[in-house]
Amino acid sequence: MGRVEEKKQQKKKALMNSAYDLFTTVGFHKTTIMAIALRAGVAKGTFYLWFKDKEDIRNALIIAKSSELLTDALAELEHAPREMSPLDKLIYIVDYVITCLSRDIALLRFIAKNLSWGLFTRSNLYQPADENSAPLSFRDFIRQLLEEDNVQPTKEMELAIFTTIELVGSTCYSVILNGEPVTLSEYKPYLFRCIRRLFDPE
Repeated sequence: MGRVEEKKQQKKKALMNSAYDLFTTVGFHKTTIMAIALRAGVAKGTFYLWFKDKEDIRNALIIAKSSELLTDALAELEHAPREMSPLDKLIYIVDYVITCLSRDIALLRFIAKNLSWGLFTRSNLYQPADENSAPLSFRDFIRQLLEEDNVQPTKEMELAIFTTIELVGSTCYSVILNGEPVTLSEYKPYLFRCIRRLFDPE
């Protein structure tokens, strides 16, 4: 990557960091594009070189933050103490993601309230700094994990993936933030049983 391109990427990263800070403190609706640009130390016009509007940068951030979570989770999976089945690996990843979100409430509020199935079918919204690597989406990760066990993609599997994403995003938000209807430690075993039944109903 040349110096000119490197500077462009630095400005894009500054804009995304600025937007995330403002979205998680001031709030999405109260944040202006001018405020994002000023905080990033760039001209307002630079924002439009990368993003169409606030929704566009928010979507890119959701994909980026989700991808970072999965990348970290996969790194942890490499150090797992035992051989695991694909379904065990999925539960391990979900547990890691939930634990991370419970420790970073700002990230939890941002991701859980903005996750959508549509975003996970448009992972090209976010391009990692390493242009040779593709962004990780939870949807694609689950699919690849199950295919390793020779489970062929079906409509039922797609619905199971969709339901898992919804369960992790919405139910954990309420449990972590409000402790309702039970605490997170009480809820996890139930959630994991539900996920197992989605993919292995027998």
